[in-house]
Amino acid sequence: MSTQEPKPAPAPASKGGASWVRLVSDLGPAVVFFLSYQQAEKHGVPEFARALSGDQAVLFATLLFIPAAIAGFAFSYWKERTISPMGLFTFVMIGVFSGLALWLKNDIFIKMRPTLVYSLIGLILLGSVLFKRNVLKTLFSGALHMPEPIWHGLAQRAGLMYIALAIINEAVWRTQPLATWVTYNTWGDMAINMIFWIVN
Repeated sequence: MSTQEPKPAPAPASKGGASWVRLVSDLGPAVVFFLSYQQAEKHGVPEFARALSGDQAVLFATLLFIPAAIAGFAFSYWKERTISPMGLFTFVMIGVFSGLALWLKNDIFIKMRPTLVYSLIGLILLGSVLFKRNVLKTLFSGALHMPEPIWHGLAQRAGLMYIALAIINEAVWRTQPLATWVTYNTWGDMAINMIFWIVN
């Protein structure tokens, strides 16, 4: 599961604190998921969780990830008093796909969620450039002031990056052991996002 929210062009910290708030709300649930998975792999799924997660470590991690994601979302809103469209979209997708995975006891919904989320984000960004309705500019023009060609290029590169992340996610979960996929989606995915936005 890609446990953190996709991060299109983080806006500069408002009131001096938005950046660390977003980091905590994104990283906290990801760490909960990763550590829960590692613990369940090593010691088995606790008895109290077996009714919902069975004996699958990744479903147990998902079971704990959901309240952590809710807490992160609530913390972000409490500190910033605003909800980003991207954050809301990701939160809903987490709820839907995590719920399906637990209900059907099938981790494929967890593995495919990043693919679908990143594909949609990438297509929306590229489509918005094609139809001259730049989504990034709409979301962040109040915080970032840049010439139109720079917005255009940034949205194009971001769209291609998210399409690439979707492809990488598919390749990793279909060809690598589950533990490798969990590690990639917790840390590798986050690293790619951070490096992209720092460079750009």
